[in-house]
Amino acid sequence: MNGTDHSGNVSIDNLYPAIIQCFAVILAGYIAGRAGLITSVQGKGIGTFVSKFCLPALLFKNMCELNFSQVNWLFLCSIAISKSFIFAVVAIITLLTKRPLNLGVAGLYAIFATQSNDFAIGYPIIQSLYENSHPDYLSYIYLVAPISLVLLNPIGFTMMEISRRKSGTAASSRKIMVVLHIIKDVLFNPIVFMTVIGIVGNFLFKRHVPYILNDILDVLGNAFSATALFYLGISLVGRVQGTIGLGLVVPMLLIAAKCLMLPLVTWQVVGMLEDSNSNNSRSLSMYGFLYGTFPTAPSVFLYASQFSIATDVIATGMVACTFLSAPLMFVSAKMMTVVVNNEMDYKNMLQTTSFDVSIIGLVCGAWVLGLMVLSRKYRRIPHLFLVCLVISQMFGCVGMIIYNGMDTNRTWQHYIQFVVLLSGIFSSRCWTAMISLALYWLNCRSLCFVLRMKFWLFLIGFGLPLFGTGLLLLIGTHHMNNEVDPAFHYGKDQTVMSLIVMLLCSCTNITCLVLRQRNSHQLHRLNGSTKLASDSSDRERLIKPSECHQPCQNSAANLLDDIDEDRAGDVGKYRSSENCVSCKSHAIKETNIEDIIPFPEKDKSKESTTCVPIPSTSSCSSSNSDLYDSVDERTCLTNSCSAEQRQQCAGLIRSYNATVNTAIQVDMETSMQDEVSLKPPLLTDEYQSNRFVILLLCMQLSMFIGIFLCTWRLFNLETSGIYMEIEFLDSVFNYGQAVITFAVFGFDTRLMIIPFIKKWRKCMYGAEVVHVPRRAELKDDSAVLCEQFVTYHKNNCAKAIVRDMNYRYRTYEGVFTGTDLCGWLLRVGLARDRGEAVSYGKTLLIGQVICHVTKEHNFHDMPYFYRFMSEEETL
Repeated sequence: MNGTDHSGNVSIDNLYPAIIQCFAVILAGYIAGRAGLITSVQGKGIGTFVSKFCLPALLFKNMCELNFSQVNWLFLCSIAISKSFIFAVVAIITLLTKRPLNLGVAGLYAIFATQSNDFAIGYPIIQSLYENSHPDYLSYIYLVAPISLVLLNPIGFTMMEISRRKSGTAASSRKIMVVLHIIKDVLFNPIVFMTVIGIVGNFLFKRHVPYILNDILDVLGNAFSATALFYLGISLVGRVQGTIGLGLVVPMLLIAAKCLMLPLVTWQVVGMLEDSNSNNSRSLSMYGFLYGTFPTAPSVFLYASQFSIATDVIATGMVACTFLSAPLMFVSAKMMTVVVNNEMDYKNMLQTTSFDVSIIGLVCGAWVLGLMVLSRKYRRIPHLFLVCLVISQMFGCVGMIIYNGMDTNRTWQHYIQFVVLLSGIFSSRCWTAMISLALYWLNCRSLCFVLRMKFWLFLIGFGLPLFGTGLLLLIGTHHMNNEVDPAFHYGKDQTVMSLIVMLLCSCTNITCLVLRQRNSHQLHRLNGSTKLASDSSDRERLIKPSECHQPCQNSAANLLDDIDEDRAGDVGKYRSSENCVSCKSHAIKETNIEDIIPFPEKDKSKESTTCVPIPSTSSCSSSNSDLYDSVDERTCLTNSCSAEQRQQCAGLIRSYNATVNTAIQVDMETSMQDEVSLKPPLLTDEYQSNRFVILLLCMQLSMFIGIFLCTWRLFNLETSGIYMEIEFLDSVFNYGQAVITFAVFGFDTRLMIIPFIKKWRKCMYGAEVVHVPRRAELKDDSAVLCEQFVTYHKNNCAKAIVRDMNYRYRTYEGVFTGTDLCGWLLRVGLARDRGEAVSYGKTLLIGQVICHVTKEHNFHDMPYFYRFMSEEETL
């Protein structure tokens, strides 16, 4: 392989059948498992046959016949370096963000991001592409698999074993026994063991397997592909357990690391280590990119189950990764067949794609801006910065549209297009970093601190991009006729400028997200929360916080003596532990006037006289309306603020509250129309921090792609099909940022979705709520099930899952989620799987045992709120 110069061509004719074949067999296995045609015990038998017989036979035969003299060992080193880099990055980021510190989770996530499904899915794809043009590439599949199994996975296993022993769930033994146990597991892994035996057989048999043994190995090896894919489908059954919302963040990040970051890193490393001028180098770099897109192997879920670590996250990620990788593998394989003699040949295609995406992005951006205005969220922090981000994204889209529709060869038209386009793109990057910084300050400092720094955020968010654009116009050289991408019309100068901006914004964004995550866990721990951050992110709900019974005795606490602890306690979650612990008793002071609920209590018994001294004045009132003017600066709790600073913060917060109170009251007046038992509203959803975190992560992914593209443009002048794929991908993420913002913030249920659903139900059924029949109209089996549940299980179920939960400024009393009910039905044995649990829940809803809190949804295995109905409510 080292000395052969290949043309780089691959066969695409068999790609469509190969991908369809793979996923058709996977789907058949999934249907068989889902329908109960094959039980879990039978499925394990199939898995044993695949992993203990078919795969070892296939490995042994191919390793015996491999010609090691033609192996490109530099390419294998590139794969090892790429996987090691992703392994280390994922592990380090997990250690930095996960609290409490958990080595096991870090090791498991790192394994997920690096161990590919090489044989069940990867081998048929590689075979369809390279069987004719590069038959020797098939053997690399057998050589790269041990990289994970021998080098990286043992590190992950060691981390998981250390974590298990620290948690006390493992039997005590000496360290040497732990090391020997891990070494034994690695050596006796069927893939590793048969790889070693195959290498020995290669020298013993001189690359020719004996005839009789060869026939046996052929029979077992030929049975591998279909059986492995079918077993993969079976293994996917029941893995995703109603995970939605924030519960998908970690799996999607792991999928991005596995199917996007690993291919990009591999592409870069192979391109840099190999001779960039040879066709073989381009072919291998594209091969490495395609290899990186293969989904995660199902064995990672077995590791998670064995060590009882993050099974839900890994299961969800494994299922999603398997199916999301299909289009990426197809597009990558398709682009590998493209011979790029001149990238200008694709200028019209790229320009059309960018224009279409810009039109969509402009519409999505306008939609989000409209929602911000209609909901009056544009007055709030951090939604004010979100508006700036959307405006920047729209400017980038407008610049692309101008470029497509105007003759930018004229100087003045070019300057207009370039300034609008580049300032919009740079501003969107900068505002991503500014939003991340603002969220961190809201979490660890205070709202007042953000208001004080607002001017600097605006200056950097808009000023730095304009400065960079102007500087580029002054010192750059225009290369429009030689550039395929309108975002790089100033050639190397613009590439360097873009790389600097994205690196600075990426470092700021990642640092703030990591620090915010660490700080958030400290707050949860100090406030008595017993749930881990990863568990609480599984569903968008906020459990009623505990009250504080030990008020602080410092000077700042005097400002808060008469404030209701329930409401102020909810706000304590936003405070940094550094600024919160200053009491002699080390208790957490749960009150903070700055975030007092900006609307009055409904309970008249709580409308008592409230006195709130301010450094310069003191105000007393007999109604809760004075709480609008009650302010404090959180940093003053550490006595770091002077009286003048406190007074300045008081004015800032009063002004801010006067601006946003009207909007929140309008929201509450609309929300209170639901006929459910409500408590006074809370501020836990004001910042919508979870949605902002999702948005920032997506924006960071866009910047990562841009960084890879800029790096390639600076250090490698060769173009290929994969390069053009990254060019198109960067273009879509560049001008489609507003689409991502729309996906996160564009579906306001109160303003858009729920009214539409109500209108549709009214047209279809004549009513705006879910229609349920009367109990007398129920089928006999449904009536019996409901009666049995009410008689024997309702009380126990209510004790286990019913609680008070918060959502969108209000507290629902005595409710539970659909996910909780499904879990309880599984635990007590009333349902065998989650699908059966959903059917059970729907029967209870039809039988009027339970109902949705606003009667807008049927029963789902999702975090929708439901409640038990009283006898008086049933028909």
